[in-house]
Amino acid sequence: MDKITIFDTHCHLADKKYQEQNKNTEEIIQEAEKFGVKYILNTGQDMPTNQLLLKQLKDFPNLFGSLGLHPNSEEDLKEENLKWIEQQLTNQRIIAIGEIGLDYYRTFTEIEKQKYWFKKQLELAKKYNLPVLLHIRGEENEEKFTEVFNDAYEMSKKVGISKGILHCFTGTWEIAQKFIDLGFYVSFAGNITYKNAKWKEKWGKALEKVPLERIMVETDAPYLTPEPHRGKINYPQYITHTLEKIAAIKKKDIHEIAKIIFSNTLQLFKIS
Repeated sequence: MDKITIFDTHCHLADKKYQEQNKNTEEIIQEAEKFGVKYILNTGQDMPTNQLLLKQLKDFPNLFGSLGLHPNSEEDLKEENLKWIEQQLTNQRIIAIGEIGLDYYRTFTEIEKQKYWFKKQLELAKKYNLPVLLHIRGEENEEKFTEVFNDAYEMSKKVGISKGILHCFTGTWEIAQKFIDLGFYVSFAGNITYKNAKWKEKWGKALEKVPLERIMVETDAPYLTPEPHRGKINYPQYITHTLEKIAAIKKKDIHEIAKIIFSNTLQLFKIS
């Protein structure tokens, strides 16, 4: 495959899984560059990852950062931590608030508490005019599955959020369309390559219908490793497999797909 240029819009380089394996951050980034990954949005989900990713930004110029508290980072959902995040937003390399959202599938944090901190972080993003990276996951029965998306949509709309990314999207076209109308982009990860994926029919149809100008791509590494590497730790370089799947579903050349998606990402984050 000829060289393509990629922006991985959701990767957890500060995650403890990466601290437990043999490759250091520099090696991970260098290997990704060989596959065309020019930029990585290094995403926090709790205070340890938020703090470590700031150090990583200093060492690697092709990293950008996103700070946030995941709905199930219960111990870190505190006012003092939100204030700390706000203090870091003067850093020009912090380009988003996330990973934030609602998770009704794993409720380590009870739902009303999730909603409280989701709203607080949406308001922070609105205050600083930053995009949000939304984690939205529902229960597996269809009614409960859509409930969480509807709640996240209504809360985002009420706060006045007009830009962001639906991270690792697994919803329907109807759900995607509502968020797109707010100004969101829809991001797909390695799980779209899984042969036995749940909700495959729904998100397959969503991927067919979401305009290319509203699609982004991510790894969610070290998680959601795409085929043919499924079962192993995920690395940013594997993002090419997800791009190939998007190109196949869209019935377009991967170079064309990659160029449009890269342009989408630069546009959202105002990177020249």
